Amino acid sequence: MSIEIQKRSVVNTPLEIKSAKNLRAEILKALNIALDEKILLTELHEILKLLKLQASSVIKQKGYSEIMGGEKNSNRNELIPHFKLNNGCWFDFAITIDETVSPAEIIAFDFEIRYPPEISNWFLRFDLNTPNHENDNKNMRFHFHPNNEDIQIHSPPMSPLEILHLFLYGIKIPEKQRS
Repeated sequence: MSIEIQKRSVVNTPLEIKSAKNLRAEILKALNIALDEKILLTELHEILKLLKLQASSVIKQKGYSEIMGGEKNSNRNELIPHFKLNNGCWFDFAITIDETVSPAEIIAFDFEIRYPPEISNWFLRFDLNTPNHENDNKNMRFHFHPNNEDIQIHSPPMSPLEILHLFLYGIKIPEKQRS
């Protein structure tokens, strides 16, 4: 069943893009709109500093690039630069792009959002691992982690812009937390 789920995810997720530069511009536009709407608290000069287009740190070959939205933050340290939302949540992301093919293709990403620490240590991370990663071999290339590194669930087909939109507009902190 995992093979069919992964195949369905790969086929139904828009991973082809014009270029890494174009995708970065689309992300910047979405972040700017959220800033104007006061959803995002991160100031424009901080957004520009956090949103980097660089050579890939995952695949160190010519033609592979990476869009970083904040710094890698595996330990969920609030002091590491990230994007801040008006509800107290904070997030970062990384997207790896193969520009050796035409059209360019998103081959990996991770997007993680965290609740404010005074409310909960809850997090949610969406991953797309690179082709031939051990998770690809287990047919779990697209997956998400619901508040636990050890739990992987097949992710619904979502592009980086769709996940960013979910983080900006779709995750609410309930007034009453369940115990």
